[in-house]
Amino acid sequence: MKKLLFTVAILWSCVLCAQDFIHTTYLVGNSLKNAEQIRQIDYQKFQYIYLMAAPKWAHEDFTQPQKDIIQKLVTNHQYLKDKDIEVIPLLIEEAHKNGTKVLLSFPGKEEFTQRVSSIEQQHKLIDMMIRFIDKYDYDGIEIDWEGDLPLSLHTNFLSNIRFKLDSLGKTNNKHLYLTTALHSWQIYNKNLADKLSSSVDWINIMTYDMGGGIWGNVPKHNTPLDQIEKVLKFWKFFDHDKLCIGLANYGFIYKGLAPGTKIEGKLKEYGKYFSYNDMLPLLKEGWTEEYDSKAKVSYYFSPDKSDFITMENPKTILTKIQWITKEKYKGVFWWEFSYDAIYPTSKTDKVKHHLIDVVSQYLNETVYK
Repeated sequence: MKKLLFTVAILWSCVLCAQDFIHTTYLVGNSLKNAEQIRQIDYQKFQYIYLMAAPKWAHEDFTQPQKDIIQKLVTNHQYLKDKDIEVIPLLIEEAHKNGTKVLLSFPGKEEFTQRVSSIEQQHKLIDMMIRFIDKYDYDGIEIDWEGDLPLSLHTNFLSNIRFKLDSLGKTNNKHLYLTTALHSWQIYNKNLADKLSSSVDWINIMTYDMGGGIWGNVPKHNTPLDQIEKVLKFWKFFDHDKLCIGLANYGFIYKGLAPGTKIEGKLKEYGKYFSYNDMLPLLKEGWTEEYDSKAKVSYYFSPDKSDFITMENPKTILTKIQWITKEKYKGVFWWEFSYDAIYPTSKTDKVKHHLIDVVSQYLNETVYK
C-alpha cells in the first residue's frame, strides 16, 4: 500500500510540474479593431496574455495632483469601441471564459526611469496602475522595461508594485500576477536576484534581438541557440522556474549585406524588422534556407545571395522548445501574437499560427499529456 501511494505521489508530482509550464504571448492592443477579431483568438493556446493596452500619458500628467491623474487616465479612459462594445474589455472577458489570464503590459520607454526615480511620481504611477487594472478586471501587471535600466531602481519599483497588488488581491479575493520583461544580457548579483524573485511571479527574458537588429553594426542571427545558452548563464542566481524564455516569430531582412559583415553606422540603413508572414512570399520567389548547425537557426538568402533574412522556422522553433523544456524553465513567451498569424475566413474559425502552433502541439503531446 505504501509503495502504491508513493507511486501515485510521484505521478501526481509529475502532472503538477507539467501543468506548471506556461505558454504565453504578448499582444499589441492597438492591432485589435473589432469584436469579431477578438472572438477568433484561440485563447486555449495560452495560459497568459501580456496585453499592451496601457493608458497613454503625457510627461506633465504625473506632476498633477493624484485625483486629477486618476480622473484623466482611469475614470475617463475608454478603449476603442466596435458597435458600442469596448474591444479590450471584450478580450479580457473572452480570455477569462477560456481560463486564460490577461496581464496589462506597461512598456518602459526612455522616460520610465525618470518617472520611477522620483518616489512621489512612482507612487502616483503605481496607484494609477492598480486602479486601472481593477477597473478592467485585469489579472495583474507586466513591466516591459527596455530603456535605461538601473537594476536596483527596477527591483525596488517591482517590490512596491507587489505590495499594492497584494493589497488589491486581498480585497478582490484573488492572486494578482506581477511579471517583468528584461534583456537577456542583464547581470544580477544574488541579493538583487533574491529580492526581484520575491516580488515577481516570473521574469520574461528577451532572448531575441541578439544579432545586431537595426541598431548595431554587424548583422547576425536574431535568435541563435548557442548564444542564448551562453547569456542565460548570467541568470545563475535565479531558479529556472522563475524564468520564461522568449521566442520570436519575427526576424530582420538586410539588403546588400552578408551575415557577419561589419559596417560603418547603424544597420537601420540596410535592414528592418520582418515578420514570419512577410518572409513566406519570398520563399516562392526563390529565396533559400541555409541552416546553421552551431546556432541551430537559419538564414534565408535571395536568389542572387545579395540579401538575407534571419528568421526561425518550424524546425528550429521545435529545437528551441525541446531544449527549453529539457532545461525545466518556467515557460516560454512570444513576441508577438500577430507576426505568424493565419487569420480565418470564417467567423466561426479560430486564428492559427505557423510557429506558435508548433510549440502548442509539442506541449500538448509531450508536456501537458
